[in-house]
Amino acid sequence: MIDTTLLESFLTVVEEASFTQAADRLGLTQSSVSQQIKRLENQVGRRLLQRSTHKVTLLPDGERLLVHARRICGAIQDAEREFNAPGVSGFVHMGVAEDFATSRLPDILRRFRRIYPDVTLQIEIGLSVNLLQKLHEGVFDIVLAKARQSAKDAEPLLDDPLVWVAAPEEPEIGTLRPLPLALHPEPSISRAMVIETLERCSIPFRIAHTSLSITGLRAGVLAGLGLSVFGRSFVPEGLEVLDHEAVGLPPLPALPFILEKQKGSEGNAAVEALIKAIHENLALLDRRRFPVA
Repeated sequence: MIDTTLLESFLTVVEEASFTQAADRLGLTQSSVSQQIKRLENQVGRRLLQRSTHKVTLLPDGERLLVHARRICGAIQDAEREFNAPGVSGFVHMGVAEDFATSRLPDILRRFRRIYPDVTLQIEIGLSVNLLQKLHEGVFDIVLAKARQSAKDAEPLLDDPLVWVAAPEEPEIGTLRPLPLALHPEPSISRAMVIETLERCSIPFRIAHTSLSITGLRAGVLAGLGLSVFGRSFVPEGLEVLDHEAVGLPPLPALPFILEKQKGSEGNAAVEALIKAIHENLALLDRRRFPVA
């Protein structure tokens, strides 16, 4: 039997990429964490980590165990939350920007459903500006959207750098002038950020393709109709991030995502439970992005 306490320490070391920082997070001494990892290696009979002065690197057997450790510890956390969570029921109407909906949201909702099975969710996907307007009109309880200037009560979730993307076989399209672009229609926030950047740098461009959906933009880019831009964490499968300097394009600003809830919803237990789940899962997903050296 593998000691789950040792698995938790192993995960923390991987996430922090440091025995010292892992010890601080766990409230243990560095030597205690090191001993726990040695005990885990003895239990599985394999070396898991390569230790050096400045970093911790996963060995092949460590990579294999990491998959199981995340699954085991995640299941334990889900069980703890489920049995410790008060009975919550109700209805939440949520608006979500498509980039968020097609990437991070499924995992968030999967875990939320396991803990709060009696909460009914209705989700609408659309352009951020339109979603926020409908929130202010009283349509939604919560909106996860992009916003350059958000309301005072909006909560920042993350800033993701915008990147130029193209079809893998057509990186030279970024050198064309006027620059062909595949973008969402107005009032898209990312569209406005791209156009402002190009105009400031005096780079001529033309809108070669528009689509309300990411699927439509992806199809246009793969067909070679133009370049597009996405948050680095939300680049659709099959598209290639360009080296902007190599093709003479300017760097792009970060894409801000916010969470805003309906005024007066503070007493809605279902809304508060969903917001809590969003924060917990965002933190978990960010830790999972630890690069394996």
